[in-house]
Amino acid sequence: MVFQWIGIATTTYLVIKLVYYLAQGAYLYFFRTYPDFNKYGKWSVITGATDGIGKETAFQKLLTLSQLKSKHNVQTKCLTIDFSDDEEIYDKIADFLQGLDIGTLVNNVGTDQELVRFLEQSNLSLTIRNLVRVDALSILKMTQIVLPGMVKRKRGLILNLSGMPIPFPIRKLASTTPIKSFVDLFSRALSYEYESEGITIQSCRPGAVATKTAQPYGDLEKMISTKDYCTSWLATVDKARWTHGHWQHAVEAWVWHKIPTALIQKLADYFYIEPGAKAMQDLEKNK
Repeated sequence: MVFQWIGIATTTYLVIKLVYYLAQGAYLYFFRTYPDFNKYGKWSVITGATDGIGKETAFQKLLTLSQLKSKHNVQTKCLTIDFSDDEEIYDKIADFLQGLDIGTLVNNVGTDQELVRFLEQSNLSLTIRNLVRVDALSILKMTQIVLPGMVKRKRGLILNLSGMPIPFPIRKLASTTPIKSFVDLFSRALSYEYESEGITIQSCRPGAVATKTAQPYGDLEKMISTKDYCTSWLATVDKARWTHGHWQHAVEAWVWHKIPTALIQKLADYFYIEPGAKAMQDLEKNK
């Protein structure tokens, strides 16, 4: 009798948990509503906005804000920065942003990575430097520059794109996955620290999106487009501390988390490493 009640209780718990996750997923990814981005402030700062998700985010956000005001009445300011340079670049950025009512910061800039073993990367020292400076340090420093003004004004939005953090080791991704996890955990911790100040901070954890940096991971035509991704992702703002941005990536992440680590290695080879190597070979041939 006791075991019967334990079985009933366990089944009930699992059903409730499943319904909760399905409802949460539907709320995030299918019932799309967008926040009033104007409430955060007049200006948005987007790193890595020349292409890919950064560029599409800027475009989608402007559409949400003002329908581009017939594409003629939107103020923009551009600053060309190489985030792999020394920390002096942040003095230049701080001066450039001085006095602006910055409502939104989108930390999107990132580096390309080779799908090879750690010591086999073509320029390992440069890769290590770029990983630290571009993928990690840039988020810390941009937050250091922008967040104080948000705290002073008691409003602001910070969106950090980390990529899908993987809580298990995958060969040939040894240098990239820890950085993604760092950005994700930093963002979520910061969210708890500053929510009482009126600041919304979200960690965005996308899978493969059809951008130039995703070329090593396979056929871009089979990936979610930047337009579809950003349209879905921006609808999750103000709804959760972290998001995968698109329901397909959420399902993908859920599946990966249920697979044993040993099997992960083989599946990663089949779905990412081998297609990625072929895609890069094709890319080299077409140059």
